[in-house]
Amino acid sequence: MMLSLRAGRRWDSRLFGSAAVIAVVGVIAMASAASTLNPGLASRHVLYSALGLLVFFVVSSTNYRRWTDLAVAVYGVSLLTLLAVYAVGTMRLGATRWLSIFGVSLQPSEFSKLAVTLLLARYLSGQPRPLPMRAVWRSALLAGLPSVLIFNQPDLGSATILVAIWVGMVWMAGLSRRWLLILGGGALALLPVVWQLLKGYQRDRLLAFVDPHADPLGAGYTIIQSTIAVGSGRLWGRGWFAGTQNQLNFLPERHSDFIFSVIGEEWGFVGCLFVIAAFSLLLFRTVRIALETSEPQGQLLATGLFCWIAYQAFVNMGMVVGLLPVVGVPLPLVSYGGSSMVTVWLMLGLVQSVHRVSRE
Repeated sequence: MMLSLRAGRRWDSRLFGSAAVIAVVGVIAMASAASTLNPGLASRHVLYSALGLLVFFVVSSTNYRRWTDLAVAVYGVSLLTLLAVYAVGTMRLGATRWLSIFGVSLQPSEFSKLAVTLLLARYLSGQPRPLPMRAVWRSALLAGLPSVLIFNQPDLGSATILVAIWVGMVWMAGLSRRWLLILGGGALALLPVVWQLLKGYQRDRLLAFVDPHADPLGAGYTIIQSTIAVGSGRLWGRGWFAGTQNQLNFLPERHSDFIFSVIGEEWGFVGCLFVIAAFSLLLFRTVRIALETSEPQGQLLATGLFCWIAYQAFVNMGMVVGLLPVVGVPLPLVSYGGSSMVTVWLMLGLVQSVHRVSRE
């Protein structure tokens, strides 16, 4: 009995439970989204989810410090795969973001999020507080190098996720508010430069956010169809497999970046609130684990995962309902994609390990 109670204290059931609920929502929504697109996507999504769960249980049973000890090697491999994309990458939808290895498609940008989080946790945990500026600039370089490579693929969404992870982790590591404001001001000053570096279609997407009806059959088409889908769901939704925007193929990328539109159309406002509540519980437990552990690496790992999921989910849901520009960011644990699914579950396993180790 005592062993059972101790095991329960070492296992954060709410962290795992909320993530599992989100993943199940993804499987159910994918079945509908893929039915008229490619039914095989749904079965592969189930396979990716099962693989992610296996990775979660394996990683959570280990000591997370073993993974941070490998951070430099993981980061190096990540950079090599990002560089390999430029040489032998597969182009889809005008972007070169994938590698095909023995017939398996991998997206190196997803593994870069893991690599950057691991390396920043290892590096920043050894720095004094308040965080000296040399550590800020060095950590910015560590996160910035893969971010630039991803930005040039081009993949603006994933590049900004690395920035969000870095900001959250340096803040947890002891960055002062004064320097945070200075960095924020510098980022705003660089926006005109970033605008000039964007591809033409990326600029069109950002401009379509202001007025999607200015180009209803071009850059504004996806966001128009997405908002129609979400709005038509009303309170309770049209029902599973009954969404017209989804089933009649009006909604593009409904299996990936716009799967939340399928949820909104078929499950309505109530379904959307349920998904948001599940993400909120997951993020709350992640924050609690970060605050409850006294070990700096554990704190930083949990902080990195929080920023990763919070930013990515917020941007995805915001762009789906027309509150943010379309930047091509998937919904964690819900959107189609094996690379994303496995890396998120791996990070969740590391945070579960932080919780377990801190109680042993």
